[in-house]
Amino acid sequence: MEEGANLLYKIIDDLEFIRSALPEMGSIYEAEELKEKAKKFIKESRDKIEIFESKAEENPSYFDWDIAKIGTKFGFLSLVIPKEFGGGGTKALPYSVFIEELCSESAGIGNVFGAHALGLTPILLSPYLFSFTHIIKEVVEREKKGEPILFAFGLTEPTGGSDVQQDEKWLKKAKMTTKAQKVKGGYILNGRKVFISNGSVAKYITVFAQTSSPEKMMCLLVNSEMKGFSIGRVEDKMGQKTCHAAELIFEDVFIPDDMVVIPEGNAPLINRVILSTTRAPVGAIATGIAKGAIKKVIEIAEDKDEQFALKISEAISKLFMARMLWITSCTIIDKEGSMKLSQNIIVKLIAKIFSKINSLDQNLTRKLGRKLGDRIKDVFFGVLSRNLKKIESLSSIAKFSSTQLSFEVCNICMEILGEKSVDKSLKIERFLRDVRLTQIYETTNEVNKIILWKNLFA
Repeated sequence: MEEGANLLYKIIDDLEFIRSALPEMGSIYEAEELKEKAKKFIKESRDKIEIFESKAEENPSYFDWDIAKIGTKFGFLSLVIPKEFGGGGTKALPYSVFIEELCSESAGIGNVFGAHALGLTPILLSPYLFSFTHIIKEVVEREKKGEPILFAFGLTEPTGGSDVQQDEKWLKKAKMTTKAQKVKGGYILNGRKVFISNGSVAKYITVFAQTSSPEKMMCLLVNSEMKGFSIGRVEDKMGQKTCHAAELIFEDVFIPDDMVVIPEGNAPLINRVILSTTRAPVGAIATGIAKGAIKKVIEIAEDKDEQFALKISEAISKLFMARMLWITSCTIIDKEGSMKLSQNIIVKLIAKIFSKINSLDQNLTRKLGRKLGDRIKDVFFGVLSRNLKKIESLSSIAKFSSTQLSFEVCNICMEILGEKSVDKSLKIERFLRDVRLTQIYETTNEVNKIILWKNLFA
């Protein structure tokens, strides 16, 4: 019986499913390395994770910074930062393998690191990337000292979220009420954001705001220490409770011009590019949860009879189908999407130069970075818009299909255990609660289906 269980563990944990699908061995080696780091992190912090999960169930505002500090030992906060700035330069596929492994133990903690990467993404896809060298380097240097700096992505509001990218012909236009008013030297920001992952613990938030018209949305970088910024409530979520979802309040927050991430009018495009890049990794979060549920059921199920074999086989087949969807999407993202921009030899060279200048004069990198950004922004946005419809479609398919299949896997695991499945000490019901959230964030599955339909037939 033990031999059979070990074989099942190997089947669902092996990276052979990626090797057989990809010709590029470089991504495989990186994925294997990151997977091992995730396993070591889990092994080192398993007891802390369980305590964190338990306390978060009782108090949604509780956050264990020790977990984030352990993550700094493995470089988790700089994974998506280009190597030229001292980061890992990790692409979508290896990152998704990494996040799947973390989420097989705790989706909430996996999402702390995932939401941080999402918050960084607008800067990494900004033509003004080089003017933020000092902030990127701050993340890298503080991480080396074991001092985590977290980011958050501020889009969702009470009246709209990721559906702001839809046009009125196909979906009633979501209303963005957070406003950025131009003043001398910068912008005055007013409004609210809700359900922001990492919102209550992040030092920096990339905030999307409307200006004079809906078409002129922009993105600004907010430091949580800025006057006028405050945290409202931290939500008592159904699942993934170790990753805070918070309300953010902006009351006459002054944002200087050099903290503009995406200029007026270009944010709708970048928002679309970002979400088309990050939806597929949400599929990996979901399969990580599903994998964790299967492993737990194999471990604790008492009657491993024929019925068990049929149900666990069905669960594993659904897991593999879900995986192949996000693997395919991430492969295309890395080859044809936004991730290839950071691999451009000119971008890499400029990043190296600015990284060196920053060590001498931060103000100079800010000024030069803004001037360079003004010159290259049209070309920059043009490159990012290439193949967008194809990538967006694949990413939406991966997101809504992988999360649905993973939800079904967790349901099967609940069925196998029957009445015992609701015992919180066994964690199975937590996997079901955690996976449900993956169908909601990074654009709900219903809206993702509309996006796919629009791209294919509209």
